[in-house]
Amino acid sequence: MAQRPARLITPKGQRIDLPPDVYRQVKRLLSTRSRRRSRARVDSAIRATYGKYAGGASLTQALLVERAAERASDEVKLKRLHG
Repeated sequence: MAQRPARLITPKGQRIDLPPDVYRQVKRLLSTRSRRRSRARVDSAIRATYGKYAGGASLTQALLVERAAERASDEVKLKRLHG
């Protein structure tokens, strides 16, 4: 008796017939894929760390200084290349 192709139904409701070997590959991929965190868990993680670095060095300011230095370095390189 021949095996029927497996049917994959996409989130949009489309049906795709798959040969058994491809179905097994998809099934293995989906089972090993890490699950997304629930919105509640992400929200609680954000709330737990909010303000953790308050009073310390501003990470945003450090990033802006770093980006300004990168831009200055790029300008020097461009001047060197274009004379």
